[in-house]
Amino acid sequence: MDKYFEQINSIVQELLIPARTQKVIDKEIFDRFYSILIEIEKEVYGKKDIPRKIVGLVFFIYCSLSNEVVTNDYNDELFKAVGKLEDILDRIFWDSPFKE
Repeated sequence: MDKYFEQINSIVQELLIPARTQKVIDKEIFDRFYSILIEIEKEVYGKKDIPRKIVGLVFFIYCSLSNEVVTNDYNDELFKAVGKLEDILDRIFWDSPFKE
C-alpha cells in the first residue's frame, strides 16, 4: 500500500490546484489517479482493513474535489470526475451486499 500512497501523493497538487483555482480537472492526472484506485480496489477486495494512511489521503482528495464542484452541470468535467470518484470509493471502502 505504501507504493500506492507514494504514487497518489506525488500527483495531489497536480490534481487539486486546477480544481481549486480554475474549477477544472486535469483529465490525464485524474485518469492516472483513477487507475491507482482500481489497483487499490483489486488489492483490498475482501480484506477486513485498509491502511488509514491511504484512506486519509484518498478521502482528503475526494473532499477537496467535491467541495470545488459549484454546479449541478452534468456536462462539467469536474462534476463527472467527482461522481466517478464516488463510485470507485464506494467499491473500495465498502463490500456492499448489493453489488452483485
